[in-house]
Amino acid sequence: MKNKRGELTTQQIVILIVLIMSFVVILYFLFRLNLGESSEKEICHNSVVMKGNPVLSKGDVPLNCKRTYVCLSKDGSCEAMTNPNIKKVETLPEIYKVLADEMADCWWMFGEGKVKYVKDKLLQNNYCSICTQLAFDDSINDSVEGIEGGEISQDDFYKYLSETPMSEGGETYTEYFFGTNNIPGLKADISGHEDNIEGATTFGTISIDEQYFVATGIVSEVGKTWKILGAGLGVLAIISPLGWVVGAIVITSGAAAVTAGDEISEFFKPKIVAILVEGDGVENYFMAPTIIEARSETFNVLNCKDIMSTA
Repeated sequence: MKNKRGELTTQQIVILIVLIMSFVVILYFLFRLNLGESSEKEICHNSVVMKGNPVLSKGDVPLNCKRTYVCLSKDGSCEAMTNPNIKKVETLPEIYKVLADEMADCWWMFGEGKVKYVKDKLLQNNYCSICTQLAFDDSINDSVEGIEGGEISQDDFYKYLSETPMSEGGETYTEYFFGTNNIPGLKADISGHEDNIEGATTFGTISIDEQYFVATGIVSEVGKTWKILGAGLGVLAIISPLGWVVGAIVITSGAAAVTAGDEISEFFKPKIVAILVEGDGVENYFMAPTIIEARSETFNVLNCKDIMSTA
């Protein structure tokens, strides 16, 4: 008598095939949704929250935040990076959307200005985090309407941030970052600040021939003496080429930039590099997410004591 317990019926075989095909389809959509990147961002966010919890951080919980690499492309290729997350874009608003979402993710990952994830220090220092490294594929150059001379106007981009809700019926990006949509008023406050001797009123441009960081940061609490710009806004502009630390702030004078050590730097056109915001429920100040040229003199003058994310 044959032992039929080890045999598969036709029905069982069909069920197995259906299960395998369903698993393959699920894997396909998981890769398409890029949940691996989302998981990395969630891991970073969770480590920041734990670091900011006085009970959980007694053992000096390390941050677990990794930089992501994003390439904006019109044709799906990317010569500028090796194995990046490619974001296909065809219009300038689509480019804005990618940049805005990377900034919003960065702000969320590092606690939205509500989490003190560095300990008090004897000296006031600036701690930066690079969330994303951005590149632009050659297919974008001269093929996307609104990009002139290979540059994207950040003033137009900030206008987009102030007019565009992050989700349907939700707050705008600038409300999320700065607590206001009044970018012209904010720029007016910055231009009229006593330290802004050059009257910088522009956020500058993004050159698609260069790579950029999406970065945020925190100022250690001790020694904080920042002046606050804007009625109730709680913001302070960082004007290029500036450091964050009080006493190291120097505005461009004439054609050359002078650093805190009175060293002559390369030529700069004065521009607003980032905005400091007052902490929500914590006494620290935070650098709201900003897009800044990677490995540039402008990035160096932020005087980052440490980079709290890994490449």
